[in-house]
Order: sequence, then structure tokens, then C-alpha cells
Amino acid sequence: MTSTNTPLTVIARMRAKDGREAALHDALAALVAPTRQAPGCLAYDLHTEVGEPARFWFHEVWSRPEDHAANLKSPHITGFLGQAANLLDGELEVHFLD
Repeated sequence: MTSTNTPLTVIARMRAKDGREAALHDALAALVAPTRQAPGCLAYDLHTEVGEPARFWFHEVWSRPEDHAANLKSPHITGFLGQAANLLDGELEVHFLD
């Protein structure tokens, strides 16, 4: 990704393993405060899908793609990614929008 003057919107979707819904929710909720403080973060919102309590979504808006990329290297994100295999059913799905 290259830098632009247009904010980057990111939509991330994930599903909890059976019985791990609360643990995944807690792990994701712990990402919100530090990420909202990250340089360039304009919005970082966690959602649970209506009628699908094991499915979680993040809606993110970043000033620049570089800000998003830098946040992915932060300790709170890398820590979550290190435990994701124990929490997620399948892969983390991420979409980048302009």
C-alpha cells in the first residue's frame, strides 16, 4: 500500500471457535483502547454480528495506510495474533477500502 491523502478503511471479520466466544470477545475488546490511541487511528470499533454471537467485526479508519501498518507491529496486536490460533475458527478476513 502506498500513502494517499484519502483515509484507509479496514473491515476485519473473524469467528470464534466453539466455546471460545467470550475469550475472543475479551481479547478483541482489549485491543480497542490502545489502538484508538495509535497515531493515525480515526476510528476503531468492535462489533458482534446480530444473531451470530461467535462472529466479530472490526471497522477501522486510518489517516494513512502507513499508520495501519505500524499498528500491526504494536505489542498489543502482535500479542493478540500470537494467541489467535487458540481463539479463531478459521482465518482472520481483512478487507481494505478507500
